[in-house]
Amino acid sequence: MGWRERLEGGGFLKVVEVLPPKGIDEKGFGERLIPLRGRVDAIYIPSLQGGVMRMSSWAACKYLQEKGYDTIFEVSCAHQNRVALQAELLGAYLLGLENVMAVPGDDPKLGDHPEAKGVFDIDLIELLEGIRRLQKGYDMSGGDLEGSPRFCVGAKLDASARGHVLDLEMKEMEKKIRLGVEFFITTSVYDLGQFETFMQKAQTFGVPVIAGLMVLKSAGMARYINKHVEGVFIPDEIIMRLMKAPDKIAASIEIAAEMIRGIKDLCQGVNIISIGWEDKIPAILEEAEG
Repeated sequence: MGWRERLEGGGFLKVVEVLPPKGIDEKGFGERLIPLRGRVDAIYIPSLQGGVMRMSSWAACKYLQEKGYDTIFEVSCAHQNRVALQAELLGAYLLGLENVMAVPGDDPKLGDHPEAKGVFDIDLIELLEGIRRLQKGYDMSGGDLEGSPRFCVGAKLDASARGHVLDLEMKEMEKKIRLGVEFFITTSVYDLGQFETFMQKAQTFGVPVIAGLMVLKSAGMARYINKHVEGVFIPDEIIMRLMKAPDKIAASIEIAAEMIRGIKDLCQGVNIISIGWEDKIPAILEEAEG
């Protein structure tokens, strides 16, 4: 069963977001993901997250697909113009990659090559329109294609949006759905009350929403996220639990499992952002189901 079929199946989906290697250590990359085999529905590989140079998303996804994983590759507006983006999408599809997450991307000035120039030739809506055109058999300039791809397209949502901003987020969601988006992944969720309010509006569109969940390794990490990561807020009580816990790893696993149990009846799945803790994912999922 592929990713689109799982989306349509109505079950609670488990996705793990994993950074591709910064280099070509395929053995280390593959071994890192062994604990996830058979336990998750898809591996999501970001593209140049934070503007940091790493292996391309599509290449890492192709490697994992050959190892038997379902994957979601990412394309972003930050580093390529519209010609290169279309070329990448067609090439990825030819290699068997059908599940794509379209994102604006991160400015390279934030990353490890701050002298690099961001591209941003098109915005996210234009990218989604471009993908829709490819699937209809023509490119962004109106030229005919020799065969057209059929992607399962995803996009991001800001689950922290409130009030008027939430209404604007819902309008953007509706626009993305009209452009062919079939599933959404949200920013990381730690406030279940806020997420329930968000989902009361988002679920009216009938499109699967998968909640983001970053695994918190420490109280310091949680504070950093609150200060620097837009769209994510971690309540003080969670930070205090991490600070006071004698076993930080056990506390991190417990908090993540509690969040998964809390969102399970609100949305269609969870995207666990592992940040190198792929080996902790089985324990999180087991505790969440226990």
